Amino acid sequence: MKRPISPEEVHFAVRKRAKNKAPESDSLGLEFYKTNWVMIKDDIGSMMNQMFTEGNVSTQQKYGVIVFLPKPSETTTPADFRPITLLNTDYKILASITANRLRPMMMELLQQSQYCGVPGNTIFETVATVREAIAKAEVKQAPLCVLSLAFQEVFDRISHQYLFAILRSHGFSNWFVERIKGMYEETVSSVQINGHIARPIPIRCSTRQRCPMSLMLYVMCVDPLS
Repeated sequence: MKRPISPEEVHFAVRKRAKNKAPESDSLGLEFYKTNWVMIKDDIGSMMNQMFTEGNVSTQQKYGVIVFLPKPSETTTPADFRPITLLNTDYKILASITANRLRPMMMELLQQSQYCGVPGNTIFETVATVREAIAKAEVKQAPLCVLSLAFQEVFDRISHQYLFAILRSHGFSNWFVERIKGMYEETVSSVQINGHIARPIPIRCSTRQRCPMSLMLYVMCVDPLS
């Protein structure tokens, strides 16, 4: 996890990220990076290593703009809009590289019954497991209780201090935890409504929306509960 970021890792992260996404405050969408890759690849590689190896992630790079998309239903109340956070592309490239390093470890870190966020596991296997349990109970005439729990706004409620403690409990070094802290602490977002951007709001909890690491960090946080 501590090795310097290679040019291949940066290029892979740029190539694999989806196009046609709204850019954030720097106005540099992924298309800029892909179109000008030959010209900027050395500079981008150097910047990624400064952000990761040296921990130099600026407040502006972590800055997010919260916009509201209407849901398919009638938009008559605030609940009828879905808020999403637009993050800078350079931040998301670094998060993608870090996520790619984390992904192969997820199967070893999490319980075998965890399907979300584990490479090769899908929601279909989850459904199959429930169906098999029900079928087995029917065949054996055994009592069975199936419990379904849904957490409300769960990604928004993850404590950062809890997140960092969980990473340490999974065996990640203080060096790596500090790098995640550098991407998550002292972050701010502004709400944009009708083209007007409000003053920045400090983000003191949650896994960052649209951050490529969010799902894996969330799954590690809920793993002890399950």
